[in-house]
Amino acid sequence: MEPSEANRIIQLVQEQRAAGKIDEEIPGMQRQKEQALAWLRENVPFDEDRAILTRLEREEQDALKPQAQRTEQGVYAESVLERIRRHNLAKREKEKEEQEAKAKAESRSLPLSREQALVQRRQESAALVKKWKEKAKEDDLTSVPQMSLIERVGPVTLLTASVIFLCVLFAENYSPPSQAARLFPSISPAAATISVLIAMNCVVWYGWRMLSKRKIMMRVFTLVPAYPYASSMIGNLFSHQMFRHLGTNMVALWFFGTNLHDDIGRGPFLAVYFGCGILASNAFLWDTILFKRWENVTLGCSGALSALLAIWCCINSDKGIRIWPLPPRATEIIQPLFLLALFISVDIYGAVRGLRFGRLSFDGNIDHVSHLAGYGAGIVAAQFVRHERKDRKDLRTQGKMQRIENATQS
Repeated sequence: MEPSEANRIIQLVQEQRAAGKIDEEIPGMQRQKEQALAWLRENVPFDEDRAILTRLEREEQDALKPQAQRTEQGVYAESVLERIRRHNLAKREKEKEEQEAKAKAESRSLPLSREQALVQRRQESAALVKKWKEKAKEDDLTSVPQMSLIERVGPVTLLTASVIFLCVLFAENYSPPSQAARLFPSISPAAATISVLIAMNCVVWYGWRMLSKRKIMMRVFTLVPAYPYASSMIGNLFSHQMFRHLGTNMVALWFFGTNLHDDIGRGPFLAVYFGCGILASNAFLWDTILFKRWENVTLGCSGALSALLAIWCCINSDKGIRIWPLPPRATEIIQPLFLLALFISVDIYGAVRGLRFGRLSFDGNIDHVSHLAGYGAGIVAAQFVRHERKDRKDLRTQGKMQRIENATQS
């Protein structure tokens, strides 16, 4: 947990102590509250019992106020003058509202100045933003839904198995279209595929800017283990809320994705992207369920990118990596497997460091478990890719030998 988050929890607990409400829970942070309360009781002495008694006395006095007000009115009936006065006040309010509505209607018929139009648009936008913010909070979860393990992970597991099965079929049976049949023949297949994936991620990122779509974005494009939707297992692979998150992942997708696409082809590439991505999402889901970290949610294609990086490093382990502006000799030192080991080490360190704060999956805002699961899935997938490439190479060699024998016999 970051120091700022810890300070915020300590402040909330201290406010509860001062208000005499220490028995109230903080949703999703009960364990952190107990740790903060233990620290405050040790370092900041305070009479909590006295604060609770003061709160109870204040609530009892507030409960008696309506009765006191009724007794002050006495037993006398309402006077005629008071009734007339109330009637006149209501009449004046109604006339005032009618005049305001009439003036507003007349103002609409007149052309607005630039400043007036700007103010009107801002008022309408503020009202719309307020409306959609209230609507977006209608489905907010205040507690973890009581569900059995089968109810929580059954649909998700079924979808995962189906997606992996379809990915395998797609990788085995996909054949690239001819140059004339391509939609953008002037663009390389790798650039076309990666550009479409980047465009889809950008569209979903823009969807987060639209408050009217916020409930859909939370259901379909955010993996919430407390109440997981099966569609979010794939939707979160295209979801980024912050532009920094989107930009970092898209740059990595372009550089590693285009190189890996050229190495293995479009069919296997897309199969790896979606198959390993949904496996990484499953790893995060099971981690959260087993350790009951219900406050954690995840989104982003980092798990799929980790798999792409692992596959590229494994199938190109005999090559060096040229990094500008390092000298060419550095390629002998910076090997792909060294780079992969470095990334894995960073994520293992982050996950272990998060254990100190009771959050296995996260160190800050980074989902290390999904990253590690992506690396593992990518390493396994790389073995199948290597075997497939070896088979294709053997077939080509046999074809060449057959052609040589035919030429010799003729």
